[in-house]
Amino acid sequence: MIHVLIPLTVFFLALIIYLVLKIQSDKERFQSRVKYLEEIIQQLCVEQKVQNNQLKLSEELKQKIIEVNSTISQDIYELNYKLVEGLYPKNE
Repeated sequence: MIHVLIPLTVFFLALIIYLVLKIQSDKERFQSRVKYLEEIIQQLCVEQKVQNNQLKLSEELKQKIIEVNSTISQDIYELNYKLVEGLYPKNE
């Protein structure tokens, strides 16, 4: 009976040591993957902030262009009106 228990005990002890080492290895590998993913997430956050700033600037520029376009259109209309008045004066 002891001849069976000793090899079985040695086998289970070796199995326990193997599993503990494998768990540690898997844990280290998991931590390195998590760290890598955290770095990627940080980079994406920075890129998103830059894109948000660009979008904000784009919206501000679009609004400014609309305002300038309106002003230019009004100025062109006034110039055309004055030109027509100069070419065709009113007969009173």
